[in-house]
Amino acid sequence: MISALLLDLDDTLIDTRAAMVTAGAVAAAQLWPEAGPELHHAAGVRFHGDPGGFFGRFTSGQLSFAEMREARVADLVEVFSLKAVDDLIERFEDAYDPAFLANVRLFDDALPLVEAATTAGLAIGLLTNSASHYTQQKLEITGLESVFAVVATRDTLGFGKPDPRAFHHACKLLGAAPNETLYIGDHIEIDAIAANAAGLYAVWLSRDPGDLAGARLAHAHGIPLVISLNDVLALLEVD
Repeated sequence: MISALLLDLDDTLIDTRAAMVTAGAVAAAQLWPEAGPELHHAAGVRFHGDPGGFFGRFTSGQLSFAEMREARVADLVEVFSLKAVDDLIERFEDAYDPAFLANVRLFDDALPLVEAATTAGLAIGLLTNSASHYTQQKLEITGLESVFAVVATRDTLGFGKPDPRAFHHACKLLGAAPNETLYIGDHIEIDAIAANAAGLYAVWLSRDPGDLAGARLAHAHGIPLVISLNDVLALLEVD
């Protein structure tokens, strides 16, 4: 029996990847116009992809949000051999933040799921590894600011996914047992496998049909896979 719905935000409800890639390219173009559009786009892709794992270190509490952001920008400078810029972080953020917020978009399947869960009388919560300030801005931009009974973020908790305490804390705030809480997220390990290990009913949202490795992991852990949030409606037993 499902009594609560717990959702990831970035790349589950909103297209964070597209917004980050665009904003990263905009910031790179403003700081290093001579580098050219191809490199600007590559910088945006790398900034989102975070191959250095700095966001994971923020999630685990090793870095503050500001330290994480600074490390990602420094990574761009090193990898793409970009010239030194005065007040680099401040100028990057001044260019990046408004571009990101201007490009935040809800996925088309987000509102139908939220509306169906509300109709079904489920408590709805949000569990994200992002910072509370940015999370609030995303919710306001997308019209979701009044949707969630609970919004749990990395900085308000002091730890984030995949730590089981993050899932248990959010369930407690929702007033639902983990095994009565349906959790949906787009990352196979940080979201789906971690939620499953924490005792929640985990579903993996895979918007990339080519992620065969992720599909194999989901199958190995007995985790249902959906390619759209519309597919979750049947799991909620609502029309």
